Amino acid sequence: MQDSRYGPLIESVTAWASEETEVRAAMVVGSQARSTSPADEWSDLDLALFVKDPGKLLGSDRWVDRFGSVVLTFVEATAVGSSQERRVLYSNGLDVDFAVFPAAAIHGLVQAGDALETLRRGYRILLDKDGTLGLIPSALSSLPPRTDSQPRPAEFGEVVGEFWYHVLWTARKVRRGEIWAAKAGCDSRLKRLLLRVLQWRVLLESGGRTDVWHDGRFIDEWAPADVKNRLAASFAEYSLPDVVRALRETSDLFADQARRVAAISRIPYPEEIESKVRALTDHVLKGLDSSI
Repeated sequence: MQDSRYGPLIESVTAWASEETEVRAAMVVGSQARSTSPADEWSDLDLALFVKDPGKLLGSDRWVDRFGSVVLTFVEATAVGSSQERRVLYSNGLDVDFAVFPAAAIHGLVQAGDALETLRRGYRILLDKDGTLGLIPSALSSLPPRTDSQPRPAEFGEVVGEFWYHVLWTARKVRRGEIWAAKAGCDSRLKRLLLRVLQWRVLLESGGRTDVWHDGRFIDEWAPADVKNRLAASFAEYSLPDVVRALRETSDLFADQARRVAAISRIPYPEEIESKVRALTDHVLKGLDSSI
């Protein structure tokens, strides 16, 4: 459901895109187009623009001035996929993400898993000069349950190996007294890997039918209760003793989720790797637990 505050801006963008020969198609995605988890007063506006030359819009910030008084603008990677977007904050507080794609990518869009998952949540076509966005409905109607619900053995092994490697890496940062790096290891890198196995678990247990989103979004809605009850304890305060505590909590939570995924997927879990890394980690952290 669209936030009415964005209505005039969307109309301005649509009018501009209609006259701009560089732009071939445009649509609203994200919360402003969703019926579930819809936009609220804190939501931004996500617009997808399909253009002849993305570099012209990504490399210039002059064109966004026509939609309002700009406070700031910058380019970053899109949250899903490997494209880029120009983010703009206007003086009235409206926040717009202009994701810019080559027009030729529309055909690939209707075949890409991540893109279709985003579109399945909701979209609204603003402009389709070449009629290519009309391919989306049929692509969505034939979209099966998520195909990434079943991890490949090699992929599973990479995630588990990376996790346990960085458990020891984080412990060494603790021992060296690098609070920032240790906390980042525990609450950023390790949490990213924990999120991956948690997504696998939920998708496997639901047959790929649960929407697990990305970057942990709405995790309190889709994560199992047994996991949500443990998440708070897995995050650390900015202190070495608490990073040690949170590191152990995160390790235990990851191990439980990864074993569950391995059992459902019938993939061997690397018990020896975990055992050896835990022993090495205990050696590195020896004496620090008593200071908690």
